[in-house]
Amino acid sequence: MNYEKAFFFTAGLIAGVGAVCFVKSGKARKAAVAVASKGLELQERVAGMAERLKETMDDVITEAKYVNEQKTNES
Repeated sequence: MNYEKAFFFTAGLIAGVGAVCFVKSGKARKAAVAVASKGLELQERVAGMAERLKETMDDVITEAKYVNEQKTNES
């Protein structure tokens, strides 16, 4: 059991050192910036879609309230 924990610790340590070396390289930094840029662009698109959906749902709710009010007034 202790060997398993030591193996995973060592593997994590090696992976961490490899990741640090990878990020410090110029090409990796450019790739990371490109990925972050696309991520921010996607975030903005999703936020816009969510806002449009919210507006649409507000319109639907307002219309439903109006229909219910009309039904109540007819009775």
